[in-house]
Amino acid sequence: MSSQKSPIQSELAYQGLKQDILECRLLPLAKIKTSYVCETYHISLGAAREALSRLTSDGIVVMEAQKGFSVAPVSWEECEQLTETRAEIEVSCLSKSILNGDLEWESRLVAALHRLTRLHDEGLSSGPAGPEPAWLEAHAEFHRALVAACPNRFLLDLREALYARSERYRHWALRLSLVRSQRDVRAEHVKLAALAQARDVEAASAAIHAHFMFTAQDLISAARAAGDAIPDWRTPARRGAVPAL
Repeated sequence: MSSQKSPIQSELAYQGLKQDILECRLLPLAKIKTSYVCETYHISLGAAREALSRLTSDGIVVMEAQKGFSVAPVSWEECEQLTETRAEIEVSCLSKSILNGDLEWESRLVAALHRLTRLHDEGLSSGPAGPEPAWLEAHAEFHRALVAACPNRFLLDLREALYARSERYRHWALRLSLVRSQRDVRAEHVKLAALAQARDVEAASAAIHAHFMFTAQDLISAARAAGDAIPDWRTPARRGAVPAL
């Protein structure tokens, strides 16, 4: 295969590997050989290395001298710190979005909430498959719509990166079929949208912070009740998870 690379090759490999990692098809600590990336995506060695380097910058792949690339490890400490950071960044983005939002922002938010609530039942699915992809997309778009009017692009980029890193924990929980507390998540989303449209920065900020922290607390409490001090990726067959590719 030619050693030349193209932006399209690198992007395809980057997106494919990222999805495999976030959805737990490539498990934490799994080795990622450049030869595997080249063969799987039919790309050059240079494009494979570029994709892996981007994933390293995202924090979901690590590279060690003499050992190569592997999927970044996970821990409850990271989950807790990640959630705390996400909540703080989300509050900042949301408050700025509310203050700067116009009619177009409101319209996008209304449309996103409508789609999410219509797909609510699909978001309640449990088991290895978890919620339907349509619900996951609608959920991501709703939260993105809330902060869309934030004028600080650096904050929004950081928010997206933190959101992506947190998805591994969401998918891990779904694969374990963890039972979460009896929250009315639909009502939480409706309240968030209403507070944002009412331009109530203080109440909306408190609501989004609570929304994030409740989700993390549910996940951690359920996992610890099941006997997991930390996510155990070393025995995927016992857990029913998909083994590393």
